[in-house]
Amino acid sequence: MSGASGPADTRSARTPMGWRARGLIVAGFTALSSLFALVHYTPLQFVSVNLVQALVFVGLGTLAALGCVLRMPVLLFSAGTILIVIGLVRLVTYGQTIGIISGSVNAASLMVGLGAAFLAIWLTSRPLPEKS
Repeated sequence: MSGASGPADTRSARTPMGWRARGLIVAGFTALSSLFALVHYTPLQFVSVNLVQALVFVGLGTLAALGCVLRMPVLLFSAGTILIVIGLVRLVTYGQTIGIISGSVNAASLMVGLGAAFLAIWLTSRPLPEKS
């Protein structure tokens, strides 16, 4: 029946190409951000990363990479959301030491930025609506 108004069937909708490659690139940058914890030469230490933050970068970068490899964009959403929450909590509590959230605020800003990138990639991984 043509012209019937109802919800569009999205099961056959095209998924944008390239979201997995973009996700893997950002996941790689996220995991590599932990290397700033090993740099003790001030001109090269663009971001001051403590051990806990380095573990967060590696763990969530790995989670996002798994989401790309396994074609599970929800893992990108999870990694991005967790990065944003941890980063914002640290930025809001600047000047205070709150357990494991303490650490560099520039690393927290990097977490928020990488988390936003993961969410943007997750949004673009959604199926495109069919053209009528």
